[in-house]
Amino acid sequence: MAAKQFHNFQSLKQQSGLMLIEVLVSLLIFSIGILGMVGLQVAATQNSANAEYRTMASSLANDIVSQMWLRRTSNPTNANLAGDITAWQTRVTASRLPNASATVVRAVDGITTITVTYKPPSKKTTENANQYVTQIIIPE
Repeated sequence: MAAKQFHNFQSLKQQSGLMLIEVLVSLLIFSIGILGMVGLQVAATQNSANAEYRTMASSLANDIVSQMWLRRTSNPTNANLAGDITAWQTRVTASRLPNASATVVRAVDGITTITVTYKPPSKKTTENANQYVTQIIIPE
């Protein structure tokens, strides 16, 4: 009987470290899962910010397009429109759009290209800036 109790004690002694290893492995798996969730949250936040920037750029471009329709011209050299374009470019630069600038260029064929350029803080300095480009033709 004493030999049997001694055998059970040795068996328990050999298995006592196994539970600690199981706990450590489960903590490792849990930690990897948490890190994955944090990574997904960061990516979702960046995508949300990028979508907001695209929406702002679109809205700013539509502002000048509206002015062009009101003036019934898309020619940036038109005296009535030139002041509106300058004021609009100032609004673009002062907007919450990061590092924003804007251009209005009319091609020979009458197509006017409106470009809003911005560079989100999440982009590296070596990466190209984002652009929102729209074109318009207004019969004059």
